[in-house]
Amino acid sequence: MSINSEQEKQSLKESLRNTRNLSETVECLEYVLAHRTPFALYIATADRSDCLWVFDFDTVYQMVGGKDAYDKIRESLFPTEEEKSTGIVFFILRKVGPLYSIRIDIELIDEIINDLYNEL
Repeated sequence: MSINSEQEKQSLKESLRNTRNLSETVECLEYVLAHRTPFALYIATADRSDCLWVFDFDTVYQMVGGKDAYDKIRESLFPTEEEKSTGIVFFILRKVGPLYSIRIDIELIDEIINDLYNEL
């Protein structure tokens, strides 16, 4: 069962496809998938011209307020053990403004990895 809309899927795919080093991005996504670690898109400027993908889970924890804050967010997004085993937390972080926490299906990450491999 998919928890992400088609528009969300396409937006995420396009954003990841437009990274500078696509092969490195794919490697990072494979790590996320294998270890179920969170990842984030940090938007540094209001015009969204300066963005950074963050795949290091320790950095993501720090950016959301620490491991305890992350655990609370994850628990709210995935209340059951089944959901926790099939989902990954994706954050959209901004220098100023709200923090978005998004549930990502592991199947979507796998689909994105396969799509990006076709572009390498």
